[in-house]
Amino acid sequence: MSLEIKKRIYSKLQELCQNSKLITTNITADSFTQEFDIARNTASHYLNQLVKEGKAVKVNTRPVRFYDKKAVETYLGASCNFEYNGVADLFTTSKVNKDIFDQVIGAHESLFIQIKQLKAAARYPGNGLPILLTGPTGSGKSYLAKVYYDYNVAMKYLKPESKFVHLNCAEYADNPELLASLLFGYKSGAFTGATENKTGLFDEADNGMLFLDEVHRLGAKGQEKLFEYLDNGTISPLGSTKNGHKVNVRLVFATTEDIGSTFLQTFIRRVPVQVKIPSLNLRTPFERESLAKLFFLRQAKQINKKIVLMNQVLAAITGQRYESNVGQLKNDITLTVANALGKTMRDNYDQQITIYVSDLPNHVWQNGGEGQRIRLTGDRTTITISENMEIKQLLTDETSLNNPIMQAFKRIIKLFQTYGMCETFVENATTVITTLCDELVYSKMITRGEVPLKLFQRLFQVKINNIEADDDVEFSGNTVIVLAYFSYYRQFAYWVLDSKSHEVLTTISNRLVTSSPKISGFTNEILELIQDSLNLKNDVVDRLFLQLYLNSVVKVVHPNQIRCIILAHGYSTASSIATVVNKMLGNRSIVDFVDMPLSNGPEEIGQEVTNYINRNAISTGLILMVDMGSLNDIYRYLHTSIDFPIGVISNVSTQSALMVGERILKHDELQNIVNDVQKKIRIDGKIIYPEKNKKNLVITCCNTGIGTARQIKNLLDNSIPEKLNIVVNAYDYALLQSSEQIKTLAHTFNILTIVGTVDPQIDDVSFIPLEKLILGEDTQRFAEALAPVATTEEVQKLIDTILHNFTIERVINSLTILDAHAVMKSIDVALNRYSEVSGKQLNNRTRMALYVHVSCLIERLIRNEPITTYDWEPNYDTKLVDDLKQAFSVIEAQYSVQIPKAELGYIYDIVHGNL
Repeated sequence: MSLEIKKRIYSKLQELCQNSKLITTNITADSFTQEFDIARNTASHYLNQLVKEGKAVKVNTRPVRFYDKKAVETYLGASCNFEYNGVADLFTTSKVNKDIFDQVIGAHESLFIQIKQLKAAARYPGNGLPILLTGPTGSGKSYLAKVYYDYNVAMKYLKPESKFVHLNCAEYADNPELLASLLFGYKSGAFTGATENKTGLFDEADNGMLFLDEVHRLGAKGQEKLFEYLDNGTISPLGSTKNGHKVNVRLVFATTEDIGSTFLQTFIRRVPVQVKIPSLNLRTPFERESLAKLFFLRQAKQINKKIVLMNQVLAAITGQRYESNVGQLKNDITLTVANALGKTMRDNYDQQITIYVSDLPNHVWQNGGEGQRIRLTGDRTTITISENMEIKQLLTDETSLNNPIMQAFKRIIKLFQTYGMCETFVENATTVITTLCDELVYSKMITRGEVPLKLFQRLFQVKINNIEADDDVEFSGNTVIVLAYFSYYRQFAYWVLDSKSHEVLTTISNRLVTSSPKISGFTNEILELIQDSLNLKNDVVDRLFLQLYLNSVVKVVHPNQIRCIILAHGYSTASSIATVVNKMLGNRSIVDFVDMPLSNGPEEIGQEVTNYINRNAISTGLILMVDMGSLNDIYRYLHTSIDFPIGVISNVSTQSALMVGERILKHDELQNIVNDVQKKIRIDGKIIYPEKNKKNLVITCCNTGIGTARQIKNLLDNSIPEKLNIVVNAYDYALLQSSEQIKTLAHTFNILTIVGTVDPQIDDVSFIPLEKLILGEDTQRFAEALAPVATTEEVQKLIDTILHNFTIERVINSLTILDAHAVMKSIDVALNRYSEVSGKQLNNRTRMALYVHVSCLIERLIRNEPITTYDWEPNYDTKLVDDLKQAFSVIEAQYSVQIPKAELGYIYDIVHGNL
């Protein structure tokens, strides 16, 4: 109980700290007493425990104040202690401690985890931990080492007068003795020419930092010479006969080489912090652009002139691949400015220079390199860089604009302010979340999370599997991947909501709890997993994301599987039977239970069953197994509409429950199950069919087996809009030929039609072959079958969606770098555009062929591998070619490509051949 109270107090503390005016927020022990019905000293006890656990901050005012530590650190933009004497101490002095690493471009993106490693090494008691920086030439290792030194000084791990000593080991690689004398010093007479005692770089860096660059050039002997200091903190000058003397030096090493093949394992073991710096090509577009602006600014200061930079130049130069990394980018910018400066001097303009695309170095325009990103965009806008500017004036707000999660929730708030809480808002908000998911999953992956992505994936895989098994639901799409990416990015895309935004998002979330309680239950389970297993903070942003996303992907996994619940009086009678039966059925949750006190009457039991029905999606039927005859009419006390048959079996026992569970697993019909249990165990049973509100049913089947029928069912489930209120169930082809089976289905459903591969020949029920449905060749019959629930326009849109979803699997298998869903949407726009400009409708066979062909075409063009030859017929239809060119211009604009005439010829063949 105490753990639960503490957990609730911490959750409330987090909620109270979601306020942009945190400094004026007064949170004391009294803030929790009334809500949790506990004494003030009890609340204070748990709050102090949270302080000891590092989750809360304590301010010793009267009364004592408490804050959520993560919220405070987010507010301050810096780390804080756990206890302060006053509010001013917390909110003013901490803000002065500006994080030195914030000046590093990419500190919150590509270098996020690297900087966390450096900070951890710096905090380690004593002289910190030795660090090995790895990465290609020019990636910024030396620069990061110097910033690391500045951070140590700022955090008072080093004194301001301490030294930063830098040595490039490559210069002494062939002379290890000379290198040793440089590092450790030497005594007079240690070698020829050593006429006096001399101190080394370790002594020079005493109480400071020593940076050894290109440390791999030391070789095995050179590495071994460092062991004495790494092990004992002492050094011995060459020629010394005494024990070594103590020095206090923070060590940083750097290398461009592979650690495993270049260094002694005994050396690597002594350097626990290994920080991998990514190449410039692996940095984000924002970082590459920011670095380019920084170097142009330095050039403006160097030449003492204002630089007017064409945005097209910036796009071109940051879109290149740089084998020599930041150094090469810097050199290219220097050469670009020199080219522009030469022109300016010829034209006698001395106040500013304008840099055009023609000023770029020649190699920027060389064709062929893999990963070439350069494109002429036609952008004529410019950036003005004054020699008096600071770099922050040229950069956008990285934390906001480069935080897609924040941007998505800003859009959701605007949608709510526009529409209020209605179906239109939920649809649009879900679209925002879906777009966000695509951006997180398909954008460039940055390895910077404290908790690795794979750990999130493993945790969510187990949780999703458990939810699916326990609740008979299925999560479509890459749910585990999406949840993992979102949670991974939230580690460094967390921000403190202002009070107004928090209020709006909380209102939306609470409304969704009311309208979708089952989804909210799943949301709570996942949030508890994140909090309990990983100790990661979550708030209303995480909750609302899960509510909207899960609602869009959750589906009933077995809509035609019968549910069974045991109702029995006693402390554990029902649960004991259900536990034994489920274990004998392979630890599956087939049989549910409700244990009831002996005093409960039919009304209370009816409410329990009603709650069960509301929590679970039931369409095919429910079997109530009761312990006494008085409950045979329990269905009369249900407080919900029933559109499925209910079987009631009395005198429940382990034997009868096991028999029912086995028959459910075999997908037997409810009527058969009840009748067989009655005959074999000689107990009472009956079936109650719904008198009205039957659901509309589309049956899927295949004579090759139930597996294909389920695939067809999944296709239709993903295509039929929810508002049509159609249930799709897969049935065995042989069972459909049984009149009893059809009679049972007719009791429960309005059977609209059958979709499959072979007609089961059922009287008065139409059959639509799947192939003809996809190709649009049986539209009229399908429209007639769905006439009770859908208009002709809705049926046509449904057929188009079925074609789209059927084709997308083929497209996914054809693509390697593009998102198939996004490509399909773009092609849909192009095909609809063609119908507008030509006045002609493409049949489904043609659309299917174009989906696959054009998706591959787009990928070829992005890879710069277009088809360049096509034999045009002398009398080709020029009007058709013009229409196609106009229609597919939307593809060119979307992906910034140009469709060659040869490629257009193959599109022409597909369309012309089917007109």
